[in-house]
Amino acid sequence: MSPYLLKELYQQIKRIIARPLAITNADGQPFKEVNDFPQTRLFILNEAPTRDKSSLSLEGHPQLQAIPLYAEDKLVGLITCEVSAEDVQTIQLITSLAELLIQQFMVIHKPRPDAVDLLLTRLVYRPATIDAEELEQQMAALGYRLDVQRCGVLFELAGFWDNYLQTIGQPLGEKQNLIAAKKHDIEQSLTSFFSKNQDNIIGYIGNDRFLVLKDLSTTDFGRFSQLLTQHYGEITDALKNIYIKKITVGIGSSSNSASDLILSVGEARQVLEIGQKLEGSDQVYKNDILGVLPLVIASTPAQKKDQAERILANLDDPELTETLEAFLRHNLNLTQTSDALKIHRNTVIYRLDKITEKIGKDPRSFDEAVELFLALQLRQIYA
Repeated sequence: MSPYLLKELYQQIKRIIARPLAITNADGQPFKEVNDFPQTRLFILNEAPTRDKSSLSLEGHPQLQAIPLYAEDKLVGLITCEVSAEDVQTIQLITSLAELLIQQFMVIHKPRPDAVDLLLTRLVYRPATIDAEELEQQMAALGYRLDVQRCGVLFELAGFWDNYLQTIGQPLGEKQNLIAAKKHDIEQSLTSFFSKNQDNIIGYIGNDRFLVLKDLSTTDFGRFSQLLTQHYGEITDALKNIYIKKITVGIGSSSNSASDLILSVGEARQVLEIGQKLEGSDQVYKNDILGVLPLVIASTPAQKKDQAERILANLDDPELTETLEAFLRHNLNLTQTSDALKIHRNTVIYRLDKITEKIGKDPRSFDEAVELFLALQLRQIYA
């Protein structure tokens, strides 16, 4: 949290309640300049902070309560003071004053996004408000091409926003340089391994996240994904510092059009967020982490149909489609499938190999078989 904001919070709250208090980070460590309890190096909460809890008790300090501080729905710190949990009026007064001060401070000192930042933020968080034609026009106006193969790559640099908050109150140029510098670092990290792809589009989309529309004009998408995964540490180490300890990356599918790029960006966000929940942070995630989830969580029939069509797009051989349907219908049993189709068992194996080659999913794998089964069902339902 910004030293300027800490000082303002401390002074204003002391004027109102005139009681000993300390402002801590989200982990309970007091900031030295705003701590009336110098003998305490760490305040330990008896329960986790949530939005519905106005105050929290502290281990070993029955006379104190910790009041959570939020900035844009993120817990940024705690105000610890001598107040009882029953003194709701004082707690509400402190909370309201702190929220007002934080909100005013953030409005005054918030980042000023450039045109690329604004467009990519919209692409990530409000994709329904932009269509392929408008995206092409906006990109052309910014001097970027969309007639090259690209994919969405979402970087989450855990700690970047906290680092930014440390700079609030300083001259605006220094804060803006922090964002510009991190964009440059991301560009350098990518070009160090993919030097031939120079038309990357990078935007800051808020909090800890940066979106890259990766230029793949001279790089195979599969090769790019493989290298980024294998050399994740080398590529991301340069982006880390004392604030940024973990970096998580989500990679969307390759695209050759504006409409596909919109889907790729949505997929990058989806794989990152789902991957973090399933496997944790500090990794690279691709669409193989999702399995059947896109088919299950898609909210509209059109989205379900689009997901199914993408999975089955290269399955354009009726004979292979018939074999796949029979194999799934007979519980992945080769013998029963060959009997049903009246073909040799080895022919079934050959066709399953061809299916895997064409669509990149193996029906003999349980997880991928479930995904293919749902895709076939949804394609038929929404045909």
